[in-house]
Amino acid sequence: MPGKHSLEGALPISTILRDYLKVCDNLREAKIILNNGDVMIDQRIVRKQKSPVGLMDVISLPKLKMNVRGMLDRHGRIEFVPIKPAEAKWKLVRVEDKTTVKEGKIQLNLHDGTNILSKEKVKTGDVLQLGLPDMKVKKVLKFKDGAQSLIIGGSHVGSIATVKGQETTRSTKPNLVMYDDFQTIRPYSFVVGEKKAMVSLPEVKL
Repeated sequence: MPGKHSLEGALPISTILRDYLKVCDNLREAKIILNNGDVMIDQRIVRKQKSPVGLMDVISLPKLKMNVRGMLDRHGRIEFVPIKPAEAKWKLVRVEDKTTVKEGKIQLNLHDGTNILSKEKVKTGDVLQLGLPDMKVKKVLKFKDGAQSLIIGGSHVGSIATVKGQETTRSTKPNLVMYDDFQTIRPYSFVVGEKKAMVSLPEVKL
C-alpha cells in the first residue's frame, strides 16, 4: 500500500503537487485534486494530503498523462523524474530485512516501509522489481559485483556506479562497497540494474 515510506526524505503528496509538479498553486487546490481521486501513488489512488512519497515511488496523474518516479539528485534531495507509462507499472524496492512468519513463510521488509510474502531466494540488500499495483515480484536484482548501483548517501549521492567489490568489516560498522574511484558503506548502495540502470535518471544540471 502507498503511504508507508520509511526512508528519510519522504515528502507529503500535497507538497509535491504544489512545489515539485506545479499542478496547483496552493494546498487547498492540492486537496481538491486528491479528493477527486486524480492522484495515484504506485498505481493506487490516494486522497490523504500527507501521504508520503519517497525514493522509487511512482506518482501518476492520469488526466494529465503525467508519470514521475522519486529519485535523488547529486545533493541527496528527492527529485521527480518523468517516466513513460510502461515504466510507471513497476518500481524497485530494496530488501532491508527478512522475517519468518506463520507456516514458515518469509516476509520481506522493504525500504519503502512495505512488507510482502515471497518465495524468492533473496538476501538483505538485494532489490526487487515489483509490478504495480499488485506488488508481485517481476525480477530480482542481486547485490553483487558488476551490478549498477544508485548511491543514496555520502559524498557521491545521486550517482550511478558499478559495484567492483565488497569488504566485510569485523565490527558493528556497515560493510564497505568498492566502486571504480571511491568506496562507501553498504546501506548507501541501492542496486538499480544488472549491466545498466533500469530506471530513468535525473538530468545532470551543470
